Amino acid sequence: MKNFLFFINIIFYSIVLGQQKEIVLVGTMHVVPKILKNSYKPIYKKALVYQPDAIFVETAMPNDSLSWKYLKNGYNKNLQEFYNYSLKIKEEFTFNKDSLDYLLSKDFNDLTKEDFKKIKLSFAYQLDVPNYYYYQYIQDYFPDGHKKSKRHENFELSRKLALRLRHKKIFAADDQQTNGEFHKHWTACDNAMDTTSVKRIEKKLIRKMILREIFPSIVGRYGIVNNKIKHLQLLDSLSGLKFTNKQNLDCAKAVDYFNQRNERFAYNLGKQINENDFKKSILFVGAAHIIGLKKELSTHFPDIKVILFDEL
Repeated sequence: MKNFLFFINIIFYSIVLGQQKEIVLVGTMHVVPKILKNSYKPIYKKALVYQPDAIFVETAMPNDSLSWKYLKNGYNKNLQEFYNYSLKIKEEFTFNKDSLDYLLSKDFNDLTKEDFKKIKLSFAYQLDVPNYYYYQYIQDYFPDGHKKSKRHENFELSRKLALRLRHKKIFAADDQQTNGEFHKHWTACDNAMDTTSVKRIEKKLIRKMILREIFPSIVGRYGIVNNKIKHLQLLDSLSGLKFTNKQNLDCAKAVDYFNQRNERFAYNLGKQINENDFKKSILFVGAAHIIGLKKELSTHFPDIKVILFDEL
C-alpha cells in the first residue's frame, strides 16, 4: 500500500511540475551596427530550439491608454505616425472581432491579399503595433522569413521566429506610462553628475562593459555576451542610473521611474501568461530591463518559472 501511494505521489507531482508555466527573458540590442549584423543569429537559433508557445515584445499594449497618451507625442516618430494612422482607420474602417478571429483561424497559405488588408486594418484599429507589422512581414517574407540581415530585433527575432513557428499573434507587454518623466529626470541627473566622482564611476562601468564585448563581437557572439548575468547587471546599473546611488533628487526619481516601468512590464507579462494557455513563453526586450523584470516576475508571479536566456 505504501509503495502504491508513493507511486501515485510521484505521478501527481510529475504532472503538476510538468504543467508549470515558464518564460525565457532574452536581452536584445535593438538595432545593431552593420559590422555586427549577424549578432542575432545565435539568439534566433537557440530561441527556435526552445519552441515557445507565445512571443512577447517590448511594445506598449493596445489597451494601455496611459502609455499611448505619452507615445502619441513621445520620442519615437514611428509610433507617433502609427497612432495617427490608427485614428484615421477608426474613422474609415468598421472593426469586427468575429471577422478578425475567423481570418486568424485560417492557414497563412489560405489568406488572400484582401484578407491581409482586413487583418492589418483590424490591428491598426486596435493600436496593436506588433501584429500590424507582423502581418506585413508575413506578406513580404512568407513562408520562411527574410534572408539578408536587417539588424533589427523585430525582424531578426520576434517576427522571423513567429513566422517560422506559424504563430498567429505576437504579444505586446511593455509599459511606457512614465517614460517622459524618466527621460526628464535621467537627463537632469546626468547633467548634475557631469563633473562629480559619480561620472568617473559611470565611465569605468562603460569601459568594463565595452571590454567584455570586444572579443565576443569579433566572433559573432555580441548578442550572447549581452545575455550573460554580469553584463545584464552592468546594463541595469547604467541604464537605470543605479550606479549614482540616488545622489540627488533627479537621480532618485530616475531610478524610481525605471523600476516602476519594470514592475508594470512584469505585471503585463505575468497577467497575460496566466490568462492564456501559454506553457512556454519568450520575451525579447532591451537587455537593460532583464534584471528588473526577473526580480519583479519572481516576486509577484512565483508560480511562473523565470529563465534567463543564458540558462537555456
